[in-house]
Amino acid sequence: MSMKNKKKKSKEMTLSVLDRMTLYSQQQYRQDVFSFYAETLEDVNKSFRHAAYRQFTILMHGKLTAGDRRTVPASCVKLIREKFPSLSGQYTGFIPGEGPVF
Repeated sequence: MSMKNKKKKSKEMTLSVLDRMTLYSQQQYRQDVFSFYAETLEDVNKSFRHAAYRQFTILMHGKLTAGDRRTVPASCVKLIREKFPSLSGQYTGFIPGEGPVF
C-alpha cells in the first residue's frame, strides 16, 4: 500500500470510526439500544466501542447479514479501546456469530 493510500485509510479511520459525533449520529440513526440506556461513563464508552467496531466493519466489508461476524484487527481494537476505554479494564472481546468467521 502506498503512503498516499495509508494516509487516506488513516483519515477514513479517524473520521468514520474514532469520531464521537460520527458514532453518535450513527447510533441515533440505528436507534442503538446500547446508547439509549448508557447512564455511566463506562456504559457510554462501551456503546461507543460497539459503534466503532460496527463502523470499522462496514467501512471494510460493507453491510453484513445477520449472524455474519468479522474480526477487527488488533491494531484497530487497540485504537478504539484507547479512545473509548473501559474504566474497569474489562472488555468483552470478539463473540462469534452463527455464520462463517473470516
